[in-house]
Amino acid sequence: MNVYDDFFKNISPEEWEFFAIDFLADNGFSIINYPSRGIDGGSDGIVKYNNITYIVSCKHYFNSGKSIGTDTEQSILDRVYQHNANGFIGFYSTLLSSSLQNRLNQLENKINILIYDKNIISDYLPRISSFILHKYGLPNQFKYVLNVSKEEYEPLNCLVCNRDILDDNNISFSMALITRNNNNELEYLYGCKKCIGNYFDIGWCEINQVLHLEQLNGWIYYVNDLIKNNKVSYQFYKNKNDFESRLQQKVYPSNWGRWLPL
Repeated sequence: MNVYDDFFKNISPEEWEFFAIDFLADNGFSIINYPSRGIDGGSDGIVKYNNITYIVSCKHYFNSGKSIGTDTEQSILDRVYQHNANGFIGFYSTLLSSSLQNRLNQLENKINILIYDKNIISDYLPRISSFILHKYGLPNQFKYVLNVSKEEYEPLNCLVCNRDILDDNNISFSMALITRNNNNELEYLYGCKKCIGNYFDIGWCEINQVLHLEQLNGWIYYVNDLIKNNKVSYQFYKNKNDFESRLQQKVYPSNWGRWLPL
């Protein structure tokens, strides 16, 4: 079973077209035209990459399991030329039939062809922006996760006002930072942006950002590098440990995308 089956299943055919354009933009394509309602002239969007203009053809048959064949993907060359393009992208939630694959092979010396089928798209999803996955329904409309039971959960309270900054309603308004105290020692602070955001910092992160594992690891590496050449306050390591350990309760799974796509 593909871990993204529920994601594919819950996207409507219309959303699939917009997801395709967002997916391609996240992977370096420039958007020329977005999908439109009504007659589209055989194109569900137009994008450009490396001076090649592609029409995008979206087929979303995941729920029926139907493969994409020549009966549904017709007149490819005519559609490409109609839009003054020189490339074709097939964006499919299932797989190609052998007949369509043979047809595409015949066209490769005339136009540029890229195919993103279910398996190829799934390989990309862990590396694209998590914003796109959340936008189109992963995971089942939940914005944040809880990696422990409610009984085991430990709040991460703002060091100033004591509000739990890992509460879903507070995450977007919270941060951590490194500053210096009057003894020129490093202080590790976390809390609401309105409570600690005015401190002069030598490094900071938003909670939304470090819920992504690659960003959390980057923050930890940055802080550990600072420690090597600086004195720290008596409270520094306690705050650092509390932040890093309790944040793990809400860190996104690795297959939910990244803060910054590769």
